Amino acid sequence: LLHGVGASMHDLAPLAESMNLQGTSWCFPQAPIDLPGFPSGKAWFPRKERELEHFSSGVSFANLREYDPPGLAESAREIRHLLSELNVPLDGLVLGGFSQGAMAAVEFLLHLDRPPKALILFSGSLIAEHRWSRSLQGKVRGLPVFQSHGQEDPVLPFEEGTRLGTVLKRAGASCRFVGFPGGHTIPSPVIGEASLFLSELYEKTRSDT
Repeated sequence: LLHGVGASMHDLAPLAESMNLQGTSWCFPQAPIDLPGFPSGKAWFPRKERELEHFSSGVSFANLREYDPPGLAESAREIRHLLSELNVPLDGLVLGGFSQGAMAAVEFLLHLDRPPKALILFSGSLIAEHRWSRSLQGKVRGLPVFQSHGQEDPVLPFEEGTRLGTVLKRAGASCRFVGFPGGHTIPSPVIGEASLFLSELYEKTRSDT
């Protein structure tokens, strides 16, 4: 699971205990970019200093669909390198993230020869719409996707989350979308739904084998 902008690798780690999925190995990578104004905060993209300062202000969050910074693809290559170093088999990988981490996770799919086991997107948003809409075709057909988003999210609007879901569905993904009354967060009911999603996925995997 990839953390959001301004956070660190420790941000999502409590989910491992909350979900309590036996036999699961968890990985919480640290984004590589220092974020201005956040002493311990990191970011996956962008990489240029001026863009990073603008991005950290939050001004561009409301409409990211036309935004496609080079650092987005670079983050995906770095995640690929990390998984290779850890010798993680892609056919057993459930990839996901929160906020900017969710966007980096979707971008990562475009750099794979075959999709992972599943995708979990907490409060993500559509970015690089033109390229994603084209490139996701054939990459996610039948891929199980869990997506959640707060209906009063003040950081990444709910509508942008639903647009991301629409793009994934049009590309053939099997999406489960959970909207909730709240903001930019992962509330307990969503954690429960995500745990159920993973439990069902694991049960299906066992029955298929």
